[in-house]
Amino acid sequence: MSIWILAAGLLIGLAAALLIGELVPASPSLRAAIGRLEATPPAGSRGPAPSRLRDRFAALAAALPWLPVPAADLRLLGRPTDEWLASKFALGLAGLIAGPLASGLLVLAGYHVPWTIPVAGSLALAVALFCTPDLVTRVNAAEKRRDFRHALTSYLDLVALERGAGAAPTEALEAAAVVGGGWAFARIAAALEQARRASRPPWEGLARLAADTGIQELADLAEIAGIAGNEGARILDTLSARAESMRAEALAATKAQAGSRSTTMAIPIAMLAFGFLVLLIFPDFYRTFG
Repeated sequence: MSIWILAAGLLIGLAAALLIGELVPASPSLRAAIGRLEATPPAGSRGPAPSRLRDRFAALAAALPWLPVPAADLRLLGRPTDEWLASKFALGLAGLIAGPLASGLLVLAGYHVPWTIPVAGSLALAVALFCTPDLVTRVNAAEKRRDFRHALTSYLDLVALERGAGAAPTEALEAAAVVGGGWAFARIAAALEQARRASRPPWEGLARLAADTGIQELADLAEIAGIAGNEGARILDTLSARAESMRAEALAATKAQAGSRSTTMAIPIAMLAFGFLVLLIFPDFYRTFG
């Protein structure tokens, strides 16, 4: 009996480890960062064996139109699509085999389990685990976009300062990206560097980064810089106003989030008070009706 309980505990621990490993955000992929810096791969180069695996997962995603791929979220997180698909199918497969394994252990231990229970449990667990990477990716991407918007506000201020010092739009965009620190400034600097290597204006690199990551504020900045570069318009006041409006939006979102968390804290406090009342009333109730 103890052997089967130990085996069931090991399976539950393995499933919990896989789930925690999926919920914890992974570090950015070096392959994705190098791919952003290099516009096109060298001609005639053959990909290693993992590239063929990526092609298979890409073909699988194309063959399954009902399977939406959050491409913008994955690009923002720096996570390859094949890795995301592999995690979905691995977790779904783990959910499918968890029910039969658990029921098999119970049968070997001497318990009778109806076949409907492991089948329904396996399907429900497989669907839940299969959808877990979508939820994790969406939550992590939303947090990344929020951090990027905070950094973009500082970047707008730096660009406005560079323009106020007499720098051209191209010089202002590149110098502000070099001055700042953090992953958001690194992504902006990489986009500008890629546009410079391709002999394209820097605002086109920012527009491409905005399309890849789904950050509308960055697209607005690219549009403002493009107008200044093509028509020679003054954008100092526009950049300052845009930065101020982004700060106001971020402050309003922070206040709303703090208010929602304060509201949700009422539930555990009420449960704690209810448990305390039950603890006080239970001895008298037991002596009266026990």
